Amino acid sequence: MESQATQKPADIHDLEAKFQRLSFANLGEGPHRDILTRAIRNVLSTDIAEITLAQIVDGLPLSEVERDAYTGSGYLCGDHPLHKTHKQLCPGALEKARQLYADFDVDSLQISSKLLHEYKISSPGSRAFQTRLIELAAVSIHQIAVQLYKLGTSFHKDDGIATWEPQKDHFLFWHYNPDGAPPTLFQHRQYRYYDQYPDGVADGVGYWAESRIFGGVVLFDRREPGSADDVDPEAVYLHPERKFSTYRIYRLLDSQKRKLSQFLLSEAPLPGTSPLPIFGDKNNRWRVDPEEPVETTGIYRDLWERKPLGKDDPDLRLRDVIDTIDYPAEDDLRQAQERAAIRRERNWLEECNRQ
Repeated sequence: MESQATQKPADIHDLEAKFQRLSFANLGEGPHRDILTRAIRNVLSTDIAEITLAQIVDGLPLSEVERDAYTGSGYLCGDHPLHKTHKQLCPGALEKARQLYADFDVDSLQISSKLLHEYKISSPGSRAFQTRLIELAAVSIHQIAVQLYKLGTSFHKDDGIATWEPQKDHFLFWHYNPDGAPPTLFQHRQYRYYDQYPDGVADGVGYWAESRIFGGVVLFDRREPGSADDVDPEAVYLHPERKFSTYRIYRLLDSQKRKLSQFLLSEAPLPGTSPLPIFGDKNNRWRVDPEEPVETTGIYRDLWERKPLGKDDPDLRLRDVIDTIDYPAEDDLRQAQERAAIRRERNWLEECNRQ
């Protein structure tokens, strides 16, 4: 099953409205604030959150984490100094990270005014409440990563690792980084549109962090109710970037969403009960093509998070090899390739009209 319904492109005023953010303090006192504060604390208590945020404080991803990408080998060449010198956190990085978010003031978080309102009016225990709690937890972790990055605590400011560039014959590096060393090595390859993010490069780091912690960037069904048969405003999606995982967006199963909600709501999670990070598999049949514009699929969190493929960008849907990780069934591949063919024909017609 796939969700690719067409939706009218967002008006610029809608896009601007989504930039309007309020302090966490606007939740006021009460159960909604208490539950969300506890949910954030529960996520921060996990091993994956601790090691992920410690890398931001350190200033560089670990070598094994950079290699843990959809390509199977990362986006840097094998002799990049990161892989030679950063196999472990720098001494003191983990302790510094623990102290920073132990002292973290949740009221410093900046949240979409619309999201805060939807959360405040939802009834605890309802599907809408659980969905908005998951969204707020993801946004909060994203914002914490943004703030940690902005602190500029990097232990590697003067060693040149982050800005290193190889000779031009290093195909892998220059293939994935044609403009040279990327602004940050904390990167989810499909969330690097820094020029349109409210917090620029720091938001790119935020997407990387939430993807590592949750198992993917956390997305939602933003389509108008009734605009398609499969619209579900309470559905939760993940957009991963890991080795042995799909590059496509997939919808969480009800069981996966339930386990995540229970973990967030838990007053004292037992060791080993965290479902994070969540990994999709062949049972997550509901897929979305990241090649399609977010205005077309309607599956996104913020309209500015991704851009559609450029006309010269490779379209992975046109590969000859049938990959059951990306396409659990042949129908999935056939439908995706049909959409890719439509895109290719549209680009060809536009090119002909320009000549």
